[in-house]
Amino acid sequence: MPRITHLTNKQIFITRLVASGVDKMSFMTVTSAMSHIQPAIDSNRAIADGVFGKQFRAYVDGAIDVQAGDQIRDEDNNRYTVVADGASRRQFGTFDYKMLILEKTK
Repeated sequence: MPRITHLTNKQIFITRLVASGVDKMSFMTVTSAMSHIQPAIDSNRAIADGVFGKQFRAYVDGAIDVQAGDQIRDEDNNRYTVVADGASRRQFGTFDYKMLILEKTK
């Protein structure tokens, strides 16, 4: 089955909040993958509590483990957060991929 990786142009690192002790949580790198990231809308929008950010779409291989709340950092050190219900599995012909909705605040 063809993969979407030949259409991607940036390496991303996916981190997730996990328990690292009895009362501690920290972000740990889950995996890295190749991705294509593009703006979903042209302007900034209000995210929460007066914080404004831009929304993006990212496309990764369908086998990549990504969940809502995961942090994504690309090779240019841009940081994104996967929004709630922002990871959906899609198929286009024989291509199996995931589309992620991301918010960039930094």
